[in-house]
Amino acid sequence: MFNKKYKNLIYFQNGSIGDFLMTIFFLENIYLNDNSIKLNVVIPKNEKLLLQFLAKYSYINIILANRKSVKGLLGILKLSKFAFSKNLIITAPTPGKLSWYIKIIAKKISLLGRSELVGFDDGQKINKFIYTKLLKYNTKIIYPDFLKTVLNELDFEVKKEIPKLEYTKDEDILKELGLEKEKFIVFNPIAATKGRSFREKEINEIIDFIKNLLPKIKIVLTGGKTDEKVLNNFKDKAIIMTNSKMSELCTVIDDSELFIGVDTGTAHIASFLGQKSLIIAQNGTPNWLPYYNPNATILYKINNYQHNIYEGREHLESCRGDVLRCLGDVPLEIIKDKLRKILL
Repeated sequence: MFNKKYKNLIYFQNGSIGDFLMTIFFLENIYLNDNSIKLNVVIPKNEKLLLQFLAKYSYINIILANRKSVKGLLGILKLSKFAFSKNLIITAPTPGKLSWYIKIIAKKISLLGRSELVGFDDGQKINKFIYTKLLKYNTKIIYPDFLKTVLNELDFEVKKEIPKLEYTKDEDILKELGLEKEKFIVFNPIAATKGRSFREKEINEIIDFIKNLLPKIKIVLTGGKTDEKVLNNFKDKAIIMTNSKMSELCTVIDDSELFIGVDTGTAHIASFLGQKSLIIAQNGTPNWLPYYNPNATILYKINNYQHNIYEGREHLESCRGDVLRCLGDVPLEIIKDKLRKILL
């Protein structure tokens, strides 16, 4: 079997929350196949943040490797220790072109010790000289399903079909925010990119709409440290929760009546928890949307289509064809209409 040959697995990924959660799902499946393989994730950023996800996954190791910090440079040197072992090295798929920097580091590790370097075709001719095994990134299926095909390609069985995040519940945060025995909704309105985020006026309209429907329900606005300036404008209408520990954020999302969010890492946290969710996929990426969560309703607007159908995976796939960047802003009235149906 392919998965019996290697001492270490070294997985290069970009350090974002959504990608990291998917990496946990992928590596968890490998661990369930063979717990003797040492599993390592190489990231360029967010080490402290991402380590918080691994409290229940002690078998996964993080290595910070970049050229921008002393610790990052030491991480690159640390990778050299794998050079004489039997390794399975994987560079994560991307819809764009993977940097030569990552390819060169991965290749150097694979040169000794009878390692195998697996990557995904990004159209660069140099790939045939870099990779031992070159796979195709299929953007027509949702990302967890694609990862299952990769597992099969590498001769691992899919032991866990649906992504799920294990975490330690933090009861203290519920007390701190006054949410014990309260009904509340979590709303994450801001993504890493402006195009996927709600504008302040839209955030305000959605909060007021929910309050008019359910006057007694509390709303928790979540976001990162960079979102504080915008979210603090709503502190008279909602509980503001920014820059939180992952155990705190997971606890609050898990205990909520509903999660509402744009297409971002926090939406994937909610979906890995199986939470009832309304995801607004403004300018999102179709194969990354959390259709793996059966409790998620996902709204989108397909560019260049004038019809009034704004949800459904089959419809989205049939309309977009081979276009990956095909989504625009979801009309606010459509969001309100769906919220009314979900909440009442």
